[in-house]
Amino acid sequence: MKKPVLFVGIDVDDKSFHVAGTQGSQGGKACELAFEFKCKPSVAALFKCLETKQQGGFELKCCYEATYLGYTLKRSLESKGIGCEVIAPSLVPRKAGKKVKTDRIDAGKLAKFYASGELTVVHAPSEQEEADRDFIRSRNFSKDLAKSLKGHIISVCRRLGLDYKASTGCPSFWTDKHRNWLQSMANQQTERVKENLNALILQLHDIEKAICFYDEKIVELSQTPKYKPVTKALCCFRGISTHSAMVLATEFVDIRRFAHPKQTAGYAGLDIVEYSSGGHERKYSITKDGNRHIRTVAVEAMQTPWTQPKVGKRLSKDRQGAPPSVIAIADKCMARLHKKSTRMLYAGKGKNKIKVACARELLCFVWEAMNEVA
Repeated sequence: MKKPVLFVGIDVDDKSFHVAGTQGSQGGKACELAFEFKCKPSVAALFKCLETKQQGGFELKCCYEATYLGYTLKRSLESKGIGCEVIAPSLVPRKAGKKVKTDRIDAGKLAKFYASGELTVVHAPSEQEEADRDFIRSRNFSKDLAKSLKGHIISVCRRLGLDYKASTGCPSFWTDKHRNWLQSMANQQTERVKENLNALILQLHDIEKAICFYDEKIVELSQTPKYKPVTKALCCFRGISTHSAMVLATEFVDIRRFAHPKQTAGYAGLDIVEYSSGGHERKYSITKDGNRHIRTVAVEAMQTPWTQPKVGKRLSKDRQGAPPSVIAIADKCMARLHKKSTRMLYAGKGKNKIKVACARELLCFVWEAMNEVA
């Protein structure tokens, strides 16, 4: 005999887990909540409370919004025989006029929406895939740290009246010449200022050393059997390097879960906000409700799509040994985006708007190329 199902919503928080459950809908009308409780923010405490429901003869189906826990709570509950799914927070339905928001209410809403099938489930990668993705994200985080620290060092120098460009006539920061000048200027300052600058320079050196380590390991990872066909295919596109290809490969995980290429643009948050009604068409900016890592890589790859389509030395080298069908897709992409960007440029569109529009189409070609080698 099939067990009755209890749909459980979990509001995850640092201080406590708020949990609510319902038996779903009857006659098209949502049932009231069957139970509510709060427990310590640990899997052991949560399972102890849910275990009583299991023993009562119910099958449990749990859900929680994607949060800092990632997929660890899902895997822990599934290892104990409780079904669990992770929900996209930005796609949870919201009722207009509702101004009260608490963890208890959010848990109840999750349970009811989950029972009625109104929630969007996030694809859960394997532990190894998640580890690979986090490794590459950590490299990007370190890169942002280095950029922020460089800006802080320049600001400290300006407050001290140290102007590198004015004193040397060199136009660029962070060359070897600039770093040597910075070290020599630090040694000429008072003791406290010297200690501050030396500490900042040492931090920057350590972060840059870590970035080099990440880059070496990412190149090694790209040559493994799992990622080599995908990175080889994506490096055939102009503007996509090994690092960018690995970001796309680890963030999309399995490209075959997207039935249509336009879904990749939506997944990256590159869809257009539109409010058209009564014969009036109104389109605004992109939604940004999606994966920002993919969105960033796609936009960075489209910095100059209006330049003449050609295969340079780097691209020619990267294409060696790639499938001819993938090279044909990349050439088609380059020609189309050149035509599109040039048309928009002559129409007076801003360059940033052109880059984003081309990034949206680039992901459609990426979808085709990744499916070709999947």
